[in-house]
Amino acid sequence: MTKAGLKQLLKFGVSLLLLFFTLRLIDWRSSLDLAGRANPVLVGAAVGLLLAERVLSVIKWLLLLKIKGAHVTFWRLLVINFIGGFWGLVLPSSVSADIVRGYYLSKSTASVSLAVTSMVVDRFLGALSLILLGCLSAWLVGDTFGLAHTRLIAGSLAAVCALATALLFHNGFIHRVEKRINPQTAAGKVSGTVRQWLGACLEYRQYPATLAVSFLLTLFVQMLRVLVFYVIALSFGVVVSATYYFIFVPLIMLLIMLPVSINGIGVREGSFVAFFQLLGVPSAEAFIISFAVSVLTTLITALGGLIYMFDKSAAKPMTTPRERPV
Repeated sequence: MTKAGLKQLLKFGVSLLLLFFTLRLIDWRSSLDLAGRANPVLVGAAVGLLLAERVLSVIKWLLLLKIKGAHVTFWRLLVINFIGGFWGLVLPSSVSADIVRGYYLSKSTASVSLAVTSMVVDRFLGALSLILLGCLSAWLVGDTFGLAHTRLIAGSLAAVCALATALLFHNGFIHRVEKRINPQTAAGKVSGTVRQWLGACLEYRQYPATLAVSFLLTLFVQMLRVLVFYVIALSFGVVVSATYYFIFVPLIMLLIMLPVSINGIGVREGSFVAFFQLLGVPSAEAFIISFAVSVLTTLITALGGLIYMFDKSAAKPMTTPRERPV
């Protein structure tokens, strides 16, 4: 077995173990009864929020492409987003979705560099927004539930992220990094292509207004994801203040980002049950909320498979200008 295969097997095992221990806490009769009482109107509203989240994700990605002169339409990018998401479900690697999106986008923009760098910057903004929301959540929680030094850890992490972001806009720091990279490039440790892509990512510093708008849209996307959990909970008749969802769900999303499971399976359910039990929510109710969101998200992502079947232009490269030179 290859090293990559062994890594995936370990992740699969972690997901199974976490699910096993979580399911031992669940009263299945209560969960099934709760699922049968779901309000279809609110479930439909949750689906609408998930679709809105997809649309906003594409809009912020489109901003990063347009600023570099890419000629790609919103609808084409939406199709690419759905197809990439579908293959992310099918393929084992956590970066499969981005690889597929980059492949199809490079065909639509005639530039691999633009496809890669726009996704890297988009991912960076997404991770930064989630970390900041998570830190804010942890700060609001404080030591309320007996979590020691929560505010100190949250404040320190937020300060580190702010410092790292500021350094990316500091020309002196970037020049020092380039001096270190140049010898490694010459020695073959860092490929010239990777170095070129890093440079292209840093070129986005020249568009601070676009980065700010994209970051704000990213924050809004994260908030929509939180609201999906809240609306699903309401559909099951579970009433908990929305404030707690904005406190706990970003923390859960950060835990899901840890590369220890398959697509966050087990981590999502276990952490949701653990956090909301602190509020007195029964484990059966917490589990069914998390599980329902996972199912809806998977079904919407699977729509990419249908789009892929009927999309005839994906395999045909478009003749479009390359990105705007800087």
